[in-house]
Amino acid sequence: MDQHYRVLVVEDDPDVAFYTRTVLEKRGCIVTVISNPTFARATLGTFEPDVVITDIEMPGLTGHDLLDQIRAERPGTPVVVMTAHVSIDYAVAALRSQADEFLTKPVSSADLISVVTRLAEESRRARAAVPPREAVVSIGAHPDDVLPSPSTQTPRS
Repeated sequence: MDQHYRVLVVEDDPDVAFYTRTVLEKRGCIVTVISNPTFARATLGTFEPDVVITDIEMPGLTGHDLLDQIRAERPGTPVVVMTAHVSIDYAVAALRSQADEFLTKPVSSADLISVVTRLAEESRRARAAVPPREAVVSIGAHPDDVLPSPSTQTPRS
């Protein structure tokens, strides 16, 4: 892994969080770990991760709820859902919430690295393909100086 992928890990189990961070950092990732999922939204904007890894069962906010928030605020961000509760219901719920990957704990280091690398590369390619947004800076302009778009103009009599 040549790239320094940015990974946000939202995990309330300190042992799993430590393992995930250690595996990814040894492969060159920049990792931020949050144990309280209610702080994840604020971190998304400041850290701007390439990939988010979240547990499902956490106090205060489930991984599914967090996934919904990420999809609403940062729709292109890949999300990996991890759980120790292996069941069809969890997997189906994760896929319905548009999770990019579903992993069961314990996760092998090879699987973790493979999934994060693939998703981060796909995410970066997709972002690079989007043309930059144009911005117009107007210093000293008055709101009446800006012409309304044709669709909002009212006919003159």
